[in-house]
Amino acid sequence: MSDIKSVAIAGAFGTFGSHVLKALVDAKFKVKILTRSAKSADTYAGVEQIEVDYASIESLSAALKGIDAVVSTVAAAAIGTQGPLIDAAAIAGVKRFIPSEYGAVTTNPKVQTFPLYDNIFKMRNLLQEKADAGQTTWTVLALGAFLEFLFEGPASIVNFKECKALLLDEGDNRFSANSLAASAEAIAGILKNPIATKNRVVHISQAILTQNQILKLAQKLRPEDQWEIEKVASSAMREEALAGFRAGDFSLPVIVKLILGTGIAGETYGGAYAETDNDLLGIKQFSGDDLTQSVAEKLA
Repeated sequence: MSDIKSVAIAGAFGTFGSHVLKALVDAKFKVKILTRSAKSADTYAGVEQIEVDYASIESLSAALKGIDAVVSTVAAAAIGTQGPLIDAAAIAGVKRFIPSEYGAVTTNPKVQTFPLYDNIFKMRNLLQEKADAGQTTWTVLALGAFLEFLFEGPASIVNFKECKALLLDEGDNRFSANSLAASAEAIAGILKNPIATKNRVVHISQAILTQNQILKLAQKLRPEDQWEIEKVASSAMREEALAGFRAGDFSLPVIVKLILGTGIAGETYGGAYAETDNDLLGIKQFSGDDLTQSVAEKLA
């Protein structure tokens, strides 16, 4: 496979997409941003923005002419709408497609019938069909959890501000985690190594963590805090989320319960990666000091 030099990004102005954009620019790729509204935001010098209709294969395939790779970083709600983009990439002769997936257990067959996950499997199956037909290739990046999201926001596993922790099971379930920046660098690493990453899932893991590990570190750094700790079975959280979906509730709290109830369910779905592609993709593991600094910053 020839070198990949030009890359189009879908979702470049999102939280993860902005990190991917920077990583690709830093890695000297020629980058084109696919956007619903041309010039929707300022970006790096030399980066082209092109307005597309994400529902139109014709619009997308025209925008992808001469592009070697597509990286999709669209939001979770849009994962199931990547079909036209995948079709257009195949028509345009794009060599590599990286779908928006970026999860912990998204490749485990046990979750493929769950809401949210079902769309991920549909997109990956579509990509495999294109690969079988010799129209394109694909790579899925499995990265566990974004470290920043674990420490802050609706999916945080320890609430540093309020000194509250809701521990799944007993708090010792292991899961892999990576920073947004490192995950974006892994995207660039995939495109620098197209043969070694062709038509497969690659795994990265800067750290394998547990909730108790993070909680104990916070308690050590600030022993004067009084923590409120609750425990819930990951299976119960999962079932509560699925019941919500069955009732038509697709709100963020329900989505978060499903993500946590699967991604941080220990060996049930395999959220901790014993074997990784860190070396291939240039990802360095966290040291104890790195993790301590990350927690200390949240306690400041």
